[in-house]
This record gives sequence, structure tokens and C-alpha cells, in this order.
Amino acid sequence: NGRYLQQEVNRIKNGGKFMQHMVLKVPDLDKEIKFWTKGYGFKVVRERMAGDKRTAFVANSPESLELEDGGAFALELVETKQPVNVGDGLAYMQLRVGDTPRLSDLVQVGKIDFAYGFLQTTSPAGYKVNLYVGEARRDPFELIALRVSDIDSASDFYQNALGMREVELPVAEKYTDAYGPLYGFGGLLRKEFERVDVFKPQPPKGSRYFCYGKNENMTMGVLLIPQSAACNVGAIDIPSGAPIEKGDGFGKFAILTNDVQKDRTKIESFTPLKPGGARPTLGFSGEVKGVSLKTPGGGGTKVSVFGDLDGYQGVWVDYQDFENEQPVPPKPTSLVAEFEEAMLAANKEASIQKKAAQMEEYEALGDAVRSGSGSGYVGM
Repeated sequence: NGRYLQQEVNRIKNGGKFMQHMVLKVPDLDKEIKFWTKGYGFKVVRERMAGDKRTAFVANSPESLELEDGGAFALELVETKQPVNVGDGLAYMQLRVGDTPRLSDLVQVGKIDFAYGFLQTTSPAGYKVNLYVGEARRDPFELIALRVSDIDSASDFYQNALGMREVELPVAEKYTDAYGPLYGFGGLLRKEFERVDVFKPQPPKGSRYFCYGKNENMTMGVLLIPQSAACNVGAIDIPSGAPIEKGDGFGKFAILTNDVQKDRTKIESFTPLKPGGARPTLGFSGEVKGVSLKTPGGGGTKVSVFGDLDGYQGVWVDYQDFENEQPVPPKPTSLVAEFEEAMLAANKEASIQKKAAQMEEYEALGDAVRSGSGSGYVGM
């Protein structure tokens, strides 16, 4: 992981990008944290106030790309204290793990919607999460799935404005078999079927997948689902052509870069694939003050907010400023130092216990002398 992250840091410094976190609004932060920590084994890696709102970052490991076990995609959970409409624009998030989490833990902190082949759960705030078992990833977060109105235009934006790489999705194997009332006797009717892997969530028809970096198994990606396709994944059942309800829960996704303004300019000059088609939007651009933990006075983080062709928000984040936001890790200690520290603690505890025993003995002796039963000790 350390070698891979060093390559990613070098890639960012040379103009590459890294999908880092996603912002979600939640009505009850404590319940949502418990869902991700107790249910899925994640950790709270950062906490802070966003104005008057409590915010917590949850991830599988540290976020910093400078740490050996870091580089994790995080969820920034922002407490609203108000009901949140999660909508269906963010159709689901997806994890791939080497082992299934304890269902008894998930039942206590969330809702299990589907458990045939793969697992689908709903968080306390209402967000859908798919999980399937496969070859363990460096980071369990595999993708976020967004419904889009025009798949070709959206794909063009993610590829040419955001600089993502398209990854071909596996094509389902087809086979012909008998069906109908005479199926058990060889069947007179035959039909072409698709061989579906029931142990993995299947992307809706016509979906396209994008990510950064050379290896999609090492990084986080975005699955774009066409509005024209039915979204039937697990217990999710969105009819084809159904209006996209973005709701107000999905905040934005954050992308690390080494030049926020250059990337903003690229979006500003983006030409839609179709004449007269939807255009991206531009929001706040500048420094978010007081979030740095590693610069005197809490320096700022350079960011630039944008909206894609469907109105989903993203934000460019300066990579070095992001690193300055990260908690300072504890100084590493050697095994020898840890052993010596443990021995000192044990010796200290033994000394305290020895002194306590001596005090008890002296007190008992004093009581015996005062009562006269210990006169034999007087001349000693």
C-alpha cells in the first residue's frame, strides 16, 4: 500500500487526480457513525465543526496518502438535525471485502434489505450500501452510483472535464436454454439468457464506470447509470425513465489535485457533447479558513466547487492543503521501546504493591505492640 500511495502522490504532483471523499448530510450523526463503525468496522478518522454543524469523517483507515496504511476514501457525515431527503440520484454506494461483516451487528445499527448472493443495507439516514465478498481491495470502497439524464453527455464530462478514465464493465455471458411449460421435458421453446453472477451486484444496463489511476481495483470510482435504464439492484427498484430525484442528502464528492484553479478553468471552458446541452456550473473558489492542523493559526485549504451536467456537486481540493488538514499521527515506537516501557510500568506497579504490603505489615506490628501481644518485638 505504501508503494502504491507514493506513486499516487507523484501522479498528483504531475497533474493526476485522486477521488478522496464524499459529503453526506445526516439527521443524526451518532446513529450514522455507529452504522459505519459497528456495522462495517470503519473508524472515525476526523471530527470538526462545519459552521454550527457537527461533522465526522469515517473511513476504513487513515485518509493521508503519506501514511503506510493511509489513502482511504472517506465519508464526511454532516449533521443537520433536520430530516434529510436522500432521493434516488445517489442510487447506492458499493463495497468489496474479503469477509462478510457480522449480520447481527448490522441489524442493530441499520436495515438489511437484501441478502441473496450479496448484501444490501440502508443506513439510519436512508443511504443504500451494497457489499459483496471478493478479492479484498486495498480500500473496501469501490464506487458510488449516480443516475444521470444523458449517459453520453455525462460520460463525456467525467472523462474530458474531470479527467477520469473509463473502465469497461464486464459483459454478461449469454447462453440459450429451454423455457416454458415443457422445460422439464427438454422444452420446445428456447430463449437466450444472460449468465448472471448472483454474488456480485450487477450494474444496470447501459451504465458506464469511471475512475482515476491505472488500476481500478486500487482506487474509488463513479458508476453512471442512465435514467432510461431500470435500476434493479438488490431491493432497489427504480423503473426505466423514472424522474431523477436528487434530494438534499448528497453533498459533493472531493477530488485531490495539485492545481485547483487550472482544473476550474478546464470546467469553465468545457464544451458540451451536444449543442445546446446542459453545462456544468461553478461555485465557491478560494480558501476555506481554519481547517489546517499543521500550519500555525489553522491555515486555509484551497478549493473550487463545481456542478456536473446533472447538478451533482464536486470540489477540487489542493492536495498539500488536504494533507495539512490530517491529524498528526503518533510517533512510531520500536518493539524494544514498547517492551522497555511495558517493563517500567510493570516494575512501577510491583513497587507500589510491595510498599502497600510493607505498610500493612508495619501497621499490624504497631497494633500488636500497642495491645501488648507483640512485646517480644520491643528489644529488636
